Amino acid sequence: MIWRDAVLEALHRFSNRHNTRKVIRQQFIKEELNGIVQVTNSEGVTPSQTLSRVLQELRDENLLYFDSNGVYVLLDTPINLEAEDLTDDTLDFAIEQKKLQIGLIPTDDQPVLTRQRKGQNRIRYLTLQNYSHRCAICDITESQLLVASHIARWADDLQGRGDLSNVICFCRFHDVLFEYGYLSLTDDYQLLKKGSPTSQTIKAILNLSDHFRLPFTNYPGSHYLQQHRYRSSFEPVRQI
Repeated sequence: MIWRDAVLEALHRFSNRHNTRKVIRQQFIKEELNGIVQVTNSEGVTPSQTLSRVLQELRDENLLYFDSNGVYVLLDTPINLEAEDLTDDTLDFAIEQKKLQIGLIPTDDQPVLTRQRKGQNRIRYLTLQNYSHRCAICDITESQLLVASHIARWADDLQGRGDLSNVICFCRFHDVLFEYGYLSLTDDYQLLKKGSPTSQTIKAILNLSDHFRLPFTNYPGSHYLQQHRYRSSFEPVRQI
């Protein structure tokens, strides 16, 4: 067996044995290095150096993350937010790599709810950064008036909860209008608006802008936008 596969296998053994994605380097070396050397049939006097090189390669492949507490976090598969406490930088990395699963199992356990809120706060933080702390449609920049708005609803798309391409930074006014289908987006990010709302206030807000401001990265996903257009009756649901 090659070193990379042996180390990845050992990381999984360690994770399963301790029921955590967090891997403390010295503890991992103590428990797994001899086994790695045996299965790789390695010779020489520097297995620890080889292990360091392979761990760095796994980090370069984004399969392993080294967090701000100096602990490796195994991220070769999606991680359940509710499973354990993670640092903000680990959560941010997992979100950016589309490897964070949120709220797949309903719970009223307080520590778990705290982890969920922490994950939601990191999504908001990254979303506001992605949109320069400004509503994607108007000029509102006050943080208390900005919302990380999911395109596909939280309850409708479990896998999309932690996906930044499913989140847009709107002000609270445009967030409500987007949620209730008064406006939507085409796949090339042109604004769609309901033709003639009866409220003059709604008309005024809709007429504030005809332009959607693109984010730095993680553009709104076309499959999420399609779900929103179907839900908001901007295009008919296709019959299969």
